[in-house]
Amino acid sequence: MMKIGRYGDIPILMYHQFVEKMEDGGKIKLFVTKRVFELHLMILKFLKYETITFKDLEKIGLEKRREKKYIIITVDDGYKDNYKILYPVLKKFKMKAVIYYITGVNYNSWTADSMGEKKFDLMSKDEVRELHKSGLIEFGGHTLTHPSMVKLSDEELKKEIEDNKKDIEAIIGEELVSFAYPYGHNSKRIQKAVELAGYKYAVSTDSGTGFIDENLYDIRRTAIDKTSLIDFLRKISPKYLPYKYKKRGNKEFIDLYL
Repeated sequence: MMKIGRYGDIPILMYHQFVEKMEDGGKIKLFVTKRVFELHLMILKFLKYETITFKDLEKIGLEKRREKKYIIITVDDGYKDNYKILYPVLKKFKMKAVIYYITGVNYNSWTADSMGEKKFDLMSKDEVRELHKSGLIEFGGHTLTHPSMVKLSDEELKKEIEDNKKDIEAIIGEELVSFAYPYGHNSKRIQKAVELAGYKYAVSTDSGTGFIDENLYDIRRTAIDKTSLIDFLRKISPKYLPYKYKKRGNKEFIDLYL
């Protein structure tokens, strides 16, 4: 049994899209190929990692989370490739993931409409239900339209968070427990709005200390797109997220906390 100790915590990985071949991806390159993703899961299985979700984490308890080699795979936005590629690969390896699903649009309007990105469809309600029923996928909130929430009024913020949560819960018939901030942008005001919506956890990107229990509404993650295999081995280490925080700090978001 591995005891991670205070120097590390559960690795939390962040993916977005999955493609069969490189040319299928967008110009922003927030994707990994199916072959690479399969290799990632092979490595996790070889190293005896156990994939869990945030509801699993609740059952395990924060105080016991370091007693085994747990890891959390998260996937943002809810693209149709999550159904076509992510889901079959997870089934193949009998592993779990958490998908943060957008419900107010049916394609990547936040990049396609303003940044010239290709259009990619999001999953349908029926596909979401199937993934949920599999027991391999936990769903979480990710707003209605993927805005930078620091720019929203309190009323807009409440609508984006709460209506998205209601939408997903109506589809799967189950309460959500975790939320992902679009772009990772968050602040004390936004964290409070997420908490008031009924979420117990919220994940970011480049903010948070790397220790889950220091702020349950600012849980740091590691992006896996554009990651070499050597870097992947580094990023799945329990030491990586706290190291990343110590090295880079929260300079990117310090103004949001004032």
